[in-house]
Amino acid sequence: MSENVISAHASKAEEVTSQIAMITREEILARLNDPSLLLVNVMPKETFADGHIPRSLNLPLSEVETKARQLFADIGRELVIYCGGPT
Repeated sequence: MSENVISAHASKAEEVTSQIAMITREEILARLNDPSLLLVNVMPKETFADGHIPRSLNLPLSEVETKARQLFADIGRELVIYCGGPT
């Protein structure tokens, strides 16, 4: 890969990272019924079945690249991505 291509990838990654905001557990709980918020658990299906935040979807990390665009076509929704149970 050329140096210019590597630099372009790094710039894009920095741009995406700068748009990521953190949200607390309390904020999530307060917004569980907010239809503009989409909770996504990226743990394996078995872990998701053992426990997850109510109303969250399961999209195992191994499937994100192939399924994310079709599942999250509505770019107007706020996504919260997490990897763990409801605790």
